This record gives sequence, C-alpha cells and structure tokens, in this order.
Amino acid sequence: MERHENTPEELAALELYHQLANLSADNGDRSLMVTLRLPNGRYVGDVWLSKQDINDLSDACVGLAAVREYEEAGRLPDPDNMDMEQALAAIENLANGGE
Repeated sequence: MERHENTPEELAALELYHQLANLSADNGDRSLMVTLRLPNGRYVGDVWLSKQDINDLSDACVGLAAVREYEEAGRLPDPDNMDMEQALAAIENLANGGE
C-alpha cells in the first residue's frame, strides 16, 4: 500500500476539521452542518455545530477581522518590543475602542 504524504493545505484542513469537531459535546443540538473540502474538491469531513457553536464562531470571526484590520493599518503594537504588562494594556486599549 502506497503511503500518502499530506500537503500543508491538507494538514491545515484536517486541523480545522478537528478543531470544529471538538467545539462542544454532541448534545443533540444540530443547528448547522459544515462540510470541509480542499480546493481540488476532495472531501475532508462534515461537522455538526450547535447554535452556541455558531454564535461563538461568528463572534470569533468578527474579532479576527478586527485584528487583521488593525494589523494591516499598522496600528498593533510589536509584541517583541514590549513586556507582557504593556502588551495586555495595549490589547485592552484596542478592545475599548482606543488606538
């Protein structure tokens, strides 16, 4: 049997699949099914998400988009040039609408 080495894209898709699958226990709340496929159409897997999972993922995506917007505008502090207290203060300032 020939061994298949996964590409970085396949590994990333599998990681996402496992992260989604582990969001919450299977409590019967099946509000949405997400199907993951690679760019070539190859099937990765299906994941059932609860209503709470959907809300949490939506909120996380909004946060990620906001962080990327700040990064692209060059307004995020460089964590390599500050200590932990300064980094936390900067993050708190951004969360409260500051720049």
